[in-house]
Amino acid sequence: MGDQAIAARLDSTNKPTESDVGAMRFSGPLYVVWEVTLLCNLRCLHCYSGAATPHPDEFSTAEAEDVIRQLSDIGVIILGFSGGEPLMRKDWRRLVKLAVDSGMLVSIGTNGTTVTPRVARELKDLGVHSVCVSLDGTTPEVHEQVRQKKGLFPRTITAIERLVDAGVRVVVGYTPVRYNVQHARGVVDLAYELGASAANLSEFVPTGRGTLDLCLRPEELHQVIDTWAACKTEYAGRMDVFWHDCRVAEFVPPDEKAKYTGCGAGVALARITVDGYVAPCVTLPVRVGNLREQRFADIWENSPFLRRLRDRDNIEAGNCADCRLKATCGGCRAVSMGFYGDAFRGDPYCWITPETGAWPAGNRQLPLVTAR
Repeated sequence: MGDQAIAARLDSTNKPTESDVGAMRFSGPLYVVWEVTLLCNLRCLHCYSGAATPHPDEFSTAEAEDVIRQLSDIGVIILGFSGGEPLMRKDWRRLVKLAVDSGMLVSIGTNGTTVTPRVARELKDLGVHSVCVSLDGTTPEVHEQVRQKKGLFPRTITAIERLVDAGVRVVVGYTPVRYNVQHARGVVDLAYELGASAANLSEFVPTGRGTLDLCLRPEELHQVIDTWAACKTEYAGRMDVFWHDCRVAEFVPPDEKAKYTGCGAGVALARITVDGYVAPCVTLPVRVGNLREQRFADIWENSPFLRRLRDRDNIEAGNCADCRLKATCGGCRAVSMGFYGDAFRGDPYCWITPETGAWPAGNRQLPLVTAR
């Protein structure tokens, strides 16, 4: 779900001021991404969860069902099943059915290797809203370099075709990094050729297995966003093109800017880790509570870190502190955390108000940390 889709669901009478994004009060996030397993058959370079083998504290079926009911009760609109490879979890059908029956729109993120013709039909029959298939290049060499698996590319293409044939809404997901940035336009075109309903760009953040040396420079990211913005116009009415980028307000007409609130971490978005920790978004690895100890609603309402995050006056350093787009963008808090280990500094990806200082170097990885 991109910023555009989130913005469309915001109450226009409750817009945030520059000093208080927390003016938007939701009983819960609009969109939750849940890592239901860390079991995975790939070792992708940019994996935010560092997935590989099953986690010893993965939620049981009963625990997972309770979480789904909690999310439904507080009004979550979209529940994304992620991982790892979520379709490798044995009870995924049962969990998906419960989430759909609870009234949430269910999306599933997959690498495609588990999508047999039967699985594609089951996803359709279960009422899944969309399936996001990761495609990080238009050639085997590039896609397989990023995803670290020989022979993966044709399997990914086949998975997309099977889902399309089964009538499933397919979103092709692409994450631009150092090795595949030149394929930004090509991924959109290929998604359309394969019959996908949408193409989505997810900004890379150095967390999990992802490292700083994979990051794009601000001018490169700007070029990618410009490319996708042009594709959005070109494919309008034929295929949706969207992206996760807090700076989206810069790309819309002036009368639409007020709809956008930029970074949705802890405001419209949340992440649940495989062992039940809640974090503000997929790539902002800060634990703000655990669902084995608290109800989701309690964490969402009472976490000191989330409250701090919702007030942009707490961004007092770097290029975001005095930026004119503080209310409609606020800078990516996950990128700030990924580069500096601090979610309340500047955004080094920004090309609108560039960050000062040297670009960080190295291959440091950022693990999950507990909020203070």
